[in-house]
Amino acid sequence: MKPYSEYSAEELAMERLFIRWVRYPNDLPIRNFWENWLVQHPYMDETVTVAKQLVETSSALGGDTLSGEDVGSLWNKIRTSIEHMPDVEPLDANLKTVATNWYIIRWSAGVFTAFVLVLLWYFLEPAHVTCKSLLPFYAKADTTQVTPPADSLKKPFTISKNLTD
Repeated sequence: MKPYSEYSAEELAMERLFIRWVRYPNDLPIRNFWENWLVQHPYMDETVTVAKQLVETSSALGGDTLSGEDVGSLWNKIRTSIEHMPDVEPLDANLKTVATNWYIIRWSAGVFTAFVLVLLWYFLEPAHVTCKSLLPFYAKADTTQVTPPADSLKKPFTISKNLTD
């Protein structure tokens, strides 16, 4: 959240703390906060004035509130509508059995499918062949000497049987 000193009048008018200050000016802690803030930020005086006007205008537009009688009447309507609502009937025993069986069948099918996929992966996975795994089959001694063709000027080199050396 950016500091209030960077707010425009519209942004300030949408802040809950600011709205509370404008609508309830007798709330002492909030009033003290905003008055101290204005002392520290006197250049925001015009922005605060415009934001106050926006809050007061929007409060005046939505200022129609229900009277105590209207609220009581509304609650009575809610209570009577709740009292006249039909009770929820329990599920029929046959339907309950079908629903339970369908639930078990779905889970069983899911477990079976997962099991088949794991088996397929285990048995059909291609073997991972590496040079390290093939070296013991091709090396007859501890080392293997590789000689390049006769027309090559390169020297022969030796491959150790243990590749970690």
